[in-house]
Amino acid sequence: MKFTLVLLSLLAALYLAGCGEEPGAAGTPEETTVGDVTDVVPEADFYFDVVDSIGVELGDSNYVFGAISSAKFAPDGSIFVVDTQRSAVLFYTPGGEFERQVGREGSGPGEFILPSDADFYEDGRFVVTNNGAMMLTVFDRDFNYLYDIKDFFPAPPMAITAVEGNRVVGVKPDWTQNEEGMFMGFTVACWDDSGNVTATYHSSMSPFDPSDLSSMLNDLCLFGASRSGRVFTASMSSEEYAVTAWSPEAEELFVIERDFPRVHKTQDEIDRETELANARMIQNGMPPEMAHWEPDPYRNMVGGIQVDGMDRVWVSRGTVRTPFYDVYDLDGTQLFTAAVDPSVGFDENVGIVVGDGSFLAFNPNPEDYARIYILELEGVPSHSETGGLPE
Repeated sequence: MKFTLVLLSLLAALYLAGCGEEPGAAGTPEETTVGDVTDVVPEADFYFDVVDSIGVELGDSNYVFGAISSAKFAPDGSIFVVDTQRSAVLFYTPGGEFERQVGREGSGPGEFILPSDADFYEDGRFVVTNNGAMMLTVFDRDFNYLYDIKDFFPAPPMAITAVEGNRVVGVKPDWTQNEEGMFMGFTVACWDDSGNVTATYHSSMSPFDPSDLSSMLNDLCLFGASRSGRVFTASMSSEEYAVTAWSPEAEELFVIERDFPRVHKTQDEIDRETELANARMIQNGMPPEMAHWEPDPYRNMVGGIQVDGMDRVWVSRGTVRTPFYDVYDLDGTQLFTAAVDPSVGFDENVGIVVGDGSFLAFNPNPEDYARIYILELEGVPSHSETGGLPE
């Protein structure tokens, strides 16, 4: 069982870190031709600008991050950051001033072991994925500890989005063993605030093969959810760009499909992913002789999915070397594209966090020190002007 949890921990880490893809080249866009594929940065309709940042390398401990696994906007517009290494959630004003810390490392009430994500229920309660403690931990509006949601096997959802009805949509590792062998995979589902599953949108499990650990990534699934409960999923595939829309009750509504060429990872990207994955396995207790990761030589077509408060679906292209998003409405109609200009220096491993007209960015595996970037998107009308759609 311990060995199984080591593997699930690895997959969770790779999922939260963008599937293990460490930073590639940044700066001036390159044209890297592999066969018939030319890796270029396409033009976007709108571009993000970096206006500020939160985080320092040394100094005030309220601004020194250990390892950022998640960052989001609270309903009041403040920013909260889940620091896995620090085992705490840190809150900041929209301008980046420290407000409070919720939780600390430990196994007592309201304490965390390797938290990975958090969000606010519809009624204002705050729920944290207490990953290492195998549960969700719930606080009241004033961040006083209330209770834990347990009985997740073999682990709780590692990434969550709160939806109406005081529920969360999330992705969790799965594991089972029977007479046919050991199976591992992932499920995207919806849980109520007692931990009961109310809908399942995706579930995929494969036989465990210690000689082919990287094949387990085929069972990983990206997701995004609107506050009303509409869910969007995409397999972590290097072959197809396909985003499936689901009703809150898990009825398949439609699929967004795009035809993009496959793009090779550079040798540097492959080497970095291999090094990261093998190091994570050994760090989590796997014998070094078994730590053998073989990356997919192609980049994933879809790098992530989010739904903002204006019901716009942000799908990042995993094939582009800078953060690049196709933005759709809830019915799958494309509205616009948005990107970070390559001159900013971000690479595809930097994720954009979308809010109600506000944006954050962070790199889960920075080369220097962890920080949160505050962004603006030039030219896109605000929700109050157009209901969130460009003119």
